[in-house]
Amino acid sequence: MQNLLGLFICFVLVNTGTALECEVCIGIGTDCTGSMQTCEAGKDTCVIAVTENTMSGLPILTVVKACESSNTCNLGPQYMHFGQRLNMRTGITCCVGDACRTVTPQLPPVITESNGKQCPACYNVISGNCNQDETVDCFGPESECLDLSATVTHGTVVVNTVQKGCVTRGVCDGLTVAESKMAGIRTLITRAECRAATNLA
Repeated sequence: MQNLLGLFICFVLVNTGTALECEVCIGIGTDCTGSMQTCEAGKDTCVIAVTENTMSGLPILTVVKACESSNTCNLGPQYMHFGQRLNMRTGITCCVGDACRTVTPQLPPVITESNGKQCPACYNVISGNCNQDETVDCFGPESECLDLSATVTHGTVVVNTVQKGCVTRGVCDGLTVAESKMAGIRTLITRAECRAATNLA
């Protein structure tokens, strides 16, 4: 289940004229293999996103390859910090055609220095409830507080997740309330809100 949630986060970050074809897949590690698919209108680049998802201190690497708008290329490195030793960092690489065969996406560096801001914290995949008093310190470029609720379905597994914590601005720019499906994973985001992180007392 933890791997499924890692794939969900990675997928959310990149899923928000001429017909373009991109390899589409989701996998564990830094590479995956999938079929070439014709991109929908408005999706004018191929995206490869690699995420390190630290569950209780154990890193899990996931990768997503997909069609996306070239606006995604401007989001920059993505950081998410939910407390409970749960951190995520994502590197996004854009490419077209044969260039996608040789590109190697890079994870952004680990940042552990507090920036003097904080947010409500929660990562619940069981009851969907959160401790309203829990907070987390923000690190480095994390300037926004994320409040996200979603239902992730993969086969017969259904996970209702609530996620609150510090994120970079690009994470917020890439999220919308919507339904999406990729590689058998159906994601229904029911709430995706961001506000500025508050200064530590």
